[in-house]
Amino acid sequence: MKVTDYCKAMKAEVNAWKEKLEAMRNAADSYASADKEKLLPLIGQLDQEVTAAQLRVEQLENECPSDWSPMKNELDDLFGTVGSSVDRAWKDLEGGNVGG
Repeated sequence: MKVTDYCKAMKAEVNAWKEKLEAMRNAADSYASADKEKLLPLIGQLDQEVTAAQLRVEQLENECPSDWSPMKNELDDLFGTVGSSVDRAWKDLEGGNVGG
């Protein structure tokens, strides 16, 4: 896989996460104040993780190193962790499991 193809795929992933986070924010707005206060820190933390992933993809895209396998491995790990966190939080929000 070429680095440009990889970056394109990872950017699409980041955009999907951003859409989920926006939907989570909108859903949180409909919750009672106490539940909303529990959700906002989680959404903020996830937003920071998504931003970190986006910055790493942009770094890889801009630097375009000849041996990019170490950065790919790091990004794959990061994307796995962030993706799981976003998906789990979204399922909890949809299922009404606010605040654990």
